[in-house]
Amino acid sequence: MTSTVEKTVWEANVVAHEDPRLIGLRGQWWFTGATPEPGRCPGVGEDGRITSLPLPDLSTCDRAAALDYFDNSWALTESLFAGLQSAEAFYRPPDHNLRHPLIFYYGHPAVLYVNKLRVAGLLDKPVNGYLEQVLEVGVDEMSWDDLSKNEMIWPSVSDVHAYRAEVYRVVRQAIESASFAPDLGRPVTMDDAAWAIFLGFEHERIHLETSSVLIRELPVRLVSPPAAWPAPAPMRRTTGTGLPAADSAPANDLVPIAGGEVRLGKPRSFPSFGWDNEYGTRTEQVADFEAATFLVSNGEYHRFVADGGYRRPELWSDEGARWRHFRNAKWPRFWVPAGPGGLHSFRLRTTFEEIDMPWDWPVCVNYHEAKAFCAWRGEQDGRVYRLPTEAEFQRMRALDGREVADDPVMRNSGVQLREGGVNLNLAWGSESPVDASPASRDGLHDTAGNLWTWCEDVCNPLDGFAVHPFYEDFTTPCFDDQHQMILGGSFASTGDEASIWARFHFRPHFLQQSGIRVVSTAAPEPREIKSTMDADPYATRAMLDRYLLMHFASEQEMFELPDHPLAPAHAYPQRIAELLMREADRVGVHLNRVLDVGCAVGACSFALAEGGVPSVVGVDRSATFIDAARALADGEAVPYDRIDQGSVTTRLYARKPATAVAEFDFLVGDALALPDELGTFDAVVLANLLDRLVDPEACLRQFSGAGRLLRRGGLLLVASPWSWLTGPAAPELWLGGRDRSLRSEYALRSILATDFDLVAESDEAAILRDHVRHYEFLSADVTVWRKR
Repeated sequence: MTSTVEKTVWEANVVAHEDPRLIGLRGQWWFTGATPEPGRCPGVGEDGRITSLPLPDLSTCDRAAALDYFDNSWALTESLFAGLQSAEAFYRPPDHNLRHPLIFYYGHPAVLYVNKLRVAGLLDKPVNGYLEQVLEVGVDEMSWDDLSKNEMIWPSVSDVHAYRAEVYRVVRQAIESASFAPDLGRPVTMDDAAWAIFLGFEHERIHLETSSVLIRELPVRLVSPPAAWPAPAPMRRTTGTGLPAADSAPANDLVPIAGGEVRLGKPRSFPSFGWDNEYGTRTEQVADFEAATFLVSNGEYHRFVADGGYRRPELWSDEGARWRHFRNAKWPRFWVPAGPGGLHSFRLRTTFEEIDMPWDWPVCVNYHEAKAFCAWRGEQDGRVYRLPTEAEFQRMRALDGREVADDPVMRNSGVQLREGGVNLNLAWGSESPVDASPASRDGLHDTAGNLWTWCEDVCNPLDGFAVHPFYEDFTTPCFDDQHQMILGGSFASTGDEASIWARFHFRPHFLQQSGIRVVSTAAPEPREIKSTMDADPYATRAMLDRYLLMHFASEQEMFELPDHPLAPAHAYPQRIAELLMREADRVGVHLNRVLDVGCAVGACSFALAEGGVPSVVGVDRSATFIDAARALADGEAVPYDRIDQGSVTTRLYARKPATAVAEFDFLVGDALALPDELGTFDAVVLANLLDRLVDPEACLRQFSGAGRLLRRGGLLLVASPWSWLTGPAAPELWLGGRDRSLRSEYALRSILATDFDLVAESDEAAILRDHVRHYEFLSADVTVWRKR
């Protein structure tokens, strides 16, 4: 339910930016690039409908082909947004309040073109600095109840429209001046400036699809089918009146899929653009399994709904049950009740219309709903069902253990795929019947397209993963074990999203154009693929509050009493920073750049800046902590609640010290895979980190050797209470602490002695407050080392 304050703000946007031109069909004025008409815009057929061009082949792509793909991408976005009716459609926040209003997504792709062209050196200045700030960063909510507020006056549609027109001109100029395959005499690679241009194309196409979901969630009165948008798929099973036939979904039997070796990962030499998570390798052995012939249809899912599936908590995970209760979910989001609740009669909301329910189209659900359906069907059949793993999915697609010489989306436009029965690359403007696509070698339909398939795996890096400097935070914030993978693409997936190499991911409560395919194995369920970072236990509001208190509370705020016996343990992060700076001064090491790994909410980083360090980079696996540190670095006051006793709390505010003036860069990252792109540092801080890592010695090895991350002569500070737990690291990977023969303090010294000289050691006390009469006290072993 929208609060009074929020409603006032978004309604103020509507009143301030009302524009009668936003009602009805858009004229040519709306299109800031190529108008989507036959002969004027690439990808528009004689029927006036636009579909996607093939994904560019970077071994042959010339300037003209790049311009065509740009015009096609740009026109697809503007054709989609042409369906929004009135200013309200642009400024009304989603009813789940977890994303920005659509005015943001109307301008955001244009902003990214500008920002990434600047990073690549193809553009030397902003187009509009204000818009490039407010329309730069989207929302990736930490939970289904982490409501974004949108309490701001957004720019007008007219202003963003004018900005898009200017950016269109700027990007065309960049394309006209960049070097492509014929100029280079080789394929465009990720080392070329032109890679940023293709990055902009594919980023726009990601938001084309995610915006289609947000539009699908709007009240239907606020949208209308745009003239150029692809037509919805035709109905197949209808009655004499033309309406979909009830219970017309095909039986969804299982077929055997032979196991074998699967090799994941896109070769760097493959001549198409790819996101960072696609590159690297992993080989897996897949056991024999069975997979459903079709994606789960609306008709099949209807039986789950009618059987009370949403009312039975035993079918849902704990998190899924909380989401279902919070949202009061009773059926899929895009189902529209067409009668009393007990009648279980529904229509279907597509992107722009409500239509009679096509029972043979695939059901669109989130991960929680997909898992609950698997549990319900397993109960019906007396079997264990689940979702496929990534390796199993690739086995179903016959992308297993061999070099893939071709990618269908590089050779086929949406029109050509539609002619072949594949609903991908915007072949259609909606889902299509689950049995309409041609069957695979094993008899499976829709192994690519129609809807994405939810998978059991979380977003994870392949071996050899590396961020790309043009977009350093594209995937790494999602290596948090909180983002479920989706594979295969949907009807709205175009370009790289529709590629055989695509590896996408969303939080399990997020609704994408995504559906269900059930699988079953005789063997135990396969292990869950984890990222190299552990699951983030720090994503909760309570944990954030606890660490903000530890890092930023005054002594009075922490203890509420003068001369508290634990007062010497106060301000631990600041004392760690002071110790490093004191030792650096003593041994003559100038601290120009310092890396703070496991920085949490940033107090040590800020203390280093207070002491005169001009450049500090903080890295932490928790996006929650990094968001707080970034806000503090920007000068914001971050509120948090101190638990006093029971449910009684006190609201406090964390602030960066006024004298902490430095160049700050706070990044979500994996302490076990710090990228070389971070550069070289004069000192590195590893405070209270090593005993929380999967492989602590591997973390330390990153700072040894010639010049990587830590320069010769630089300082390494290690602080740890050595609180080994069986969760993060297996005992055989602990640094000592396994038996009486070797304590962790001595194991650390033995490991580092090869490349470092010990220059200082001490014990430092620290505390975390639970409530006014309960504190967690720890004593950290602190050593400072100089690299030889």
